[in-house]
Amino acid sequence: MRKAPVERIRDAVSVRELLKFYNAQHIHGSGNIRSCCPIHGGDNKTAFVFEEHEKLWYCHTGGCGGGDMFDFVMLMEECSFPAAVEKLADLFNVSIDWENETIEENPFRNEAKLFIERMMRRNKHHELPLFKMPAEMKLAKVKEYRGYSPETIEHWKFRYCTEGELADRLIIPFEDVDKRLVGITGRAMKGQVEKFMHRPRNLHTGFFLTGLGRNKKYVEEAGGAVKIVEGVFDCARWYDSGFKNVCAPIGVFFTEEHVLQLYKAGVTIIELGFDSDKAGRNGIRKAIKRAKGKFEIYVLDYPEGKDADDCTKEELTEVDKNKMTIWEWYDKYGEELEK
Repeated sequence: MRKAPVERIRDAVSVRELLKFYNAQHIHGSGNIRSCCPIHGGDNKTAFVFEEHEKLWYCHTGGCGGGDMFDFVMLMEECSFPAAVEKLADLFNVSIDWENETIEENPFRNEAKLFIERMMRRNKHHELPLFKMPAEMKLAKVKEYRGYSPETIEHWKFRYCTEGELADRLIIPFEDVDKRLVGITGRAMKGQVEKFMHRPRNLHTGFFLTGLGRNKKYVEEAGGAVKIVEGVFDCARWYDSGFKNVCAPIGVFFTEEHVLQLYKAGVTIIELGFDSDKAGRNGIRKAIKRAKGKFEIYVLDYPEGKDADDCTKEELTEVDKNKMTIWEWYDKYGEELEK
């Protein structure tokens, strides 16, 4: 079977030739090709590393982040993903039937995320680079969505994309504990195949808790307590119901970097409120193990079959009132991971 276009491009790309094309200085090494960073410049000859086989890159000094060869071209050219595919296909003479072949944008995303995480740990660097909104992206204000109040929509800065590669998607900004914009996601609004599309494509969500920086004053008002829920819409529902000390890790993964962000925000009490399904309960179990001894921990137990965004204000008020200690929660659901 013939490989997909993006795989053929990865096979064809020569990292050394790609760096030469973009005038990278002091290219050297093999396996891991190093150079001065062609994205931000500078004269550090080892600042930029580009893995020769998997075609993954990382900048250690300029806050440029990392990714695959498509992300690299998108940054160098300030272009969209499809334009980066076309550029690389042209540069390395990869023949593509543009009318009949599917250009899938996420086959190397997980590999890139793991590579970025490895480089960040090696670099002992826990701050994601700033994200620059694409110039071609046009945004419009959202008047109503899921029954949220106008105040909630504006607080979470939900916008509708009218132009650009995330057109016809709800744009949700991601910020770190210092309220720095580190990425965005586009939520499908018209039945698109991919429900969420992150930018940058290989954004590592393990390094920030969205909403934590924006809601720091509410965390302080709550005596250092924060609700950690599964996603931004869960955050918005809690916020809309009057509980504004809320943030989300975008999924059920709770990392050591999340712990550091919580420390930085002055958090002493966490209330875990992932979805009431097997994945959510297992996420709570893992988060408890990571957070135990570092914070006072409670668990938010939603009505059966519901997550936070499904609940009414009255139901969330009851959930908050009846929050459980970890031992009470273990008595109800068990301590061991569900298979």
